[in-house]
Amino acid sequence: MKYILSLFFLICYVCYASAQSDTIKSVELNEVSVQGKSKANILSQKAIKATVLDVKAVNTQSASLIELMNRTAGIRIRETGGLGANASLMLNGFEGKAIKYFKNGIPMDYLGSAFNFSIVPVNVIDRIEVYKGVLPVHLGADALGGAVDIVMREDVDRKTIDASYQYGSFNTHRIALHGVWNDSRGWFAGADIFYNYSDNDYKANVPVADKETAVSHYQKLRLFHNGFSNVYTELYGGVRNKPWADELRFGITYFDVRKDNNFGITMTTPFGGVERSSHSFIPTLNYKKKLIDNKLDINQFLVYNKLHTNYTDTVRGVYDWYGNFMSVPSRRGEASSDGNLTKLSFRNFISRTNIGYSFNQNQKLEVNIVYSDIERKGSDPYSDKILENGEDILSVPAKYNKLVIGMGLKSYFMEGKLSNDFLAKLYYINTKGYDGSYISEKDEISKNSTTRWGVGNALKYTFNSNSFIRLSGETAVRLPEQSEFFGDGGFIESNFVLKPERSYNVNLGGYYSTSQFTAELNLFYRRTYDLILLVNTGMFGKYQNVNKVKGLGTEVDLSYSPLPWLRFTGNFTYQDFRLFGQNDPAYQDARLRNTPYFFSNLGVVTKFNNLLKRGDNISFYWHYGFVRQYYLNYVPKNYEPDGFLGLWGKPKVNVSDITIPDQNLHTIGCSWTINTGNNKFAIGAEVKNIFDSDIYDNYRIQNPGRNFNIKLSYTIN
Repeated sequence: MKYILSLFFLICYVCYASAQSDTIKSVELNEVSVQGKSKANILSQKAIKATVLDVKAVNTQSASLIELMNRTAGIRIRETGGLGANASLMLNGFEGKAIKYFKNGIPMDYLGSAFNFSIVPVNVIDRIEVYKGVLPVHLGADALGGAVDIVMREDVDRKTIDASYQYGSFNTHRIALHGVWNDSRGWFAGADIFYNYSDNDYKANVPVADKETAVSHYQKLRLFHNGFSNVYTELYGGVRNKPWADELRFGITYFDVRKDNNFGITMTTPFGGVERSSHSFIPTLNYKKKLIDNKLDINQFLVYNKLHTNYTDTVRGVYDWYGNFMSVPSRRGEASSDGNLTKLSFRNFISRTNIGYSFNQNQKLEVNIVYSDIERKGSDPYSDKILENGEDILSVPAKYNKLVIGMGLKSYFMEGKLSNDFLAKLYYINTKGYDGSYISEKDEISKNSTTRWGVGNALKYTFNSNSFIRLSGETAVRLPEQSEFFGDGGFIESNFVLKPERSYNVNLGGYYSTSQFTAELNLFYRRTYDLILLVNTGMFGKYQNVNKVKGLGTEVDLSYSPLPWLRFTGNFTYQDFRLFGQNDPAYQDARLRNTPYFFSNLGVVTKFNNLLKRGDNISFYWHYGFVRQYYLNYVPKNYEPDGFLGLWGKPKVNVSDITIPDQNLHTIGCSWTINTGNNKFAIGAEVKNIFDSDIYDNYRIQNPGRNFNIKLSYTIN
């Protein structure tokens, strides 16, 4: 595979060299000079594959960010419960930490669990950029299969206040406030504030033991210790358009997150007193300036903060799924018989330096440097002790340093019809700490230091304004994150022997559109070594390197608007990722476990203007999502279901205990917006999971059934 990619890069370079004579003169680029296209459309049609969700266009709906992303081809958000639960993205065969997350182009490590898809309201977001395969240079990260950049609303050159309140099932309350002030002298200030609360007391199928026979059976019961609340406040201000700065911005962020845990990594055992929380106070600084007739572009971002997390498991006894408590004096906790009272403090420092230089309209060189310095210290009176001195293992600092240097050259040829993005990245990591498992007797200092290189290239050829093809390839590296090395002090153990992930990726895609119809096809191939996955080890989990994985996949995205007020959408994703190079024949060519391999979406959206009164618009929508059954553990290939691509039939062996069944999710909703001059009022309502189907996700954790939501929004411009 590496030789194929090397040949691909050589061909790209030859194309570049041969076209130099055509690029001496300055040309007007089609891709840059497109008229009438939104920022989302422009980004989604560049050489580097990106799916851009224009969140601001649908912020009157009561749909969550997870719902919006799950309706997109190639994307699947994995949830572990209701509002505030852990949420990770699966993208073109990769998931979890293999996908990197950014906020305005900055790695989100310093925000902990305060800023994820499950809790961020759509009102404070402008768009979400999802990159599949090769990443643009300005996103400095060691990602295998892609990245997600959440871009916040800016509202430059205007004064705006946008407030919303949403109420939903399970006593769910969501409040969001976005405000921006700008004046003619260049001064600006703004705020993004949101609050979430939910009891998350939905019903789930859980294992209950019969009192007479002690035989376990599944029964649908209401969760009783699953609440969540958080508050997030970001205030910022600064100045723009000065001789010494295009923009200088100072920010202050505070957040507090609290989560009850009714279960661990699976729903086998209930908890009634396990809790976790986190909070932080975060100053940030961002400086932007263009020099040398706007040819040189400098963007510097700095953040330093301390993130504090608490994990509490001190109940001396156990609960059953009915909420009944039984005292067990010999225990010091529920999740672990030894108990847990972990307090962790993470010191985070991130510096992102981005420098771009435009030689002319056809060539731009970009360098991006991201340095991260993380230190963890903590305490737990119930944790393991250092044998030599009896100190708490968590009190010994665990350190994590990472440096990612990227350099890219963007070039345009043939009057802008052919574009090429070439990039190379250097990755360095250094970490050390006591490898003290929270449930074992391991007690030793561990170190890990690694340097790796990665290279990638993306080509795009535009036939006309309505169609193009693109091809990209890369040798990607993903270094283990600090959370994978250190664990979380609760349900995830530490593992300092993790190795970097390596992958060879190729993407081929095509796009075609008319005034009514749009179609996009994307094919992808992955060959990955030492893939890191969160593996269930019983009550707890641990990140581990699994064996080699290879596979291919396809995604198709269609949209059709036969009438100006009516639009049909549909997409499907199929991915066939399997183990290879296994010593055990039973695992050879087995599908990657706990990973969906086929999912699809259908949707109908209608929009009417001036229907009830002048200046209003009403939208109705229906969305259907389907996920084909998949398995929690490896199933030998010869026992998989028959039929085309395994999409029909039943397994040839009884695997009901490890099967996540077919899932069908129907959602209907509407929104009504009234525009009155500079103000706008909107009301949105939605019913999710209309037929109250059983919806499962990671390790068969059940998500909420039928639920209702209503949202009120008011905007002042």
